[in-house]
Amino acid sequence: MPVCDGCGSVVDDEHIRRRIQRLEQATRFRPIHIQFLLLDASPPPDPRDFFYHLDAAGGGRSVPARMYFAELSKLAGAGSASGLTDEATLTDFQHRGLFLAHAVECPIENEKHLSEAVRKFARTVVLRVRSSYKPKHIVLISQATQELIHPLRDGELGERLVLDSEGPFVDPFIGDPQNQAEFGTSLGDRLVAALSKFSI
Repeated sequence: MPVCDGCGSVVDDEHIRRRIQRLEQATRFRPIHIQFLLLDASPPPDPRDFFYHLDAAGGGRSVPARMYFAELSKLAGAGSASGLTDEATLTDFQHRGLFLAHAVECPIENEKHLSEAVRKFARTVVLRVRSSYKPKHIVLISQATQELIHPLRDGELGERLVLDSEGPFVDPFIGDPQNQAEFGTSLGDRLVAALSKFSI
């Protein structure tokens, strides 16, 4: 059985097929010049929850995935009540030079292993950022991406990092709109405020 380049695991053909599918979906909306590279730890296990997944029938995303999509969509000027289709929102996201990528390109279902997996792939991430993505700015958006801060700085990319109080942007209440509103943790609102300094 092959070893997956995206996660380093020995995998079956279905795993490889899903990884290729995610890469194709994301590439469709990749800007020619990336202004802001948003780096999350790993994609969700359910293919329908992947940020760049388009569901022709609509309504395929889970509640947390819909909230995640809505929060990041704020960077493209699209609020959850905008009425835009996912495809139109992603097109706006692309036109603003925004691109979401993952440190580990395959789902890591065990949260306990997520930080370890990100740490393991840190050098690969730095190489991808320098040679492929080449963004003007790098934005870390989940707790596990804390593991990337020192490698990115060591790779002379520290000046491109956009951090939230010296750490990644984290919303502990993605999937819980009531607590998100009560505690003011909105990932999208904080990202918009931080990136507006760079004229997104």
